[in-house]
Amino acid sequence: MTRIPAAKDPTRNVWLQLGLPDAEEHYLKAGLVLRLDKAIRALALTQRAAARRIGTTQPELSKILRGKFSEVSLERLLRFLTALGYHIEIKIAAAKANKAGAVTIRDARRRAA
Repeated sequence: MTRIPAAKDPTRNVWLQLGLPDAEEHYLKAGLVLRLDKAIRALALTQRAAARRIGTTQPELSKILRGKFSEVSLERLLRFLTALGYHIEIKIAAAKANKAGAVTIRDARRRAA
């Protein structure tokens, strides 16, 4: 059984269900926004303090965290996470022959101390 990447799976990507253009990109952005929210909570920052740290305004950060991020680039979301001290690794590997590749976002596995 072939596993469909989440961004391309209509049962897991609401933007595909809605037939929106750039549905995969919206799915990826949503994943980064969820991690941004988790990062802010983990650091116990207010939106105001987090916005100052990542170089934006509190109203803009609030808007992004409430799901209005279509105007925000993937690159900018990645910069926000790095500004909060998170390491981002992009891994590129060849896809199987005659198949399109996929983009996924995964949390790093924590290593035992």
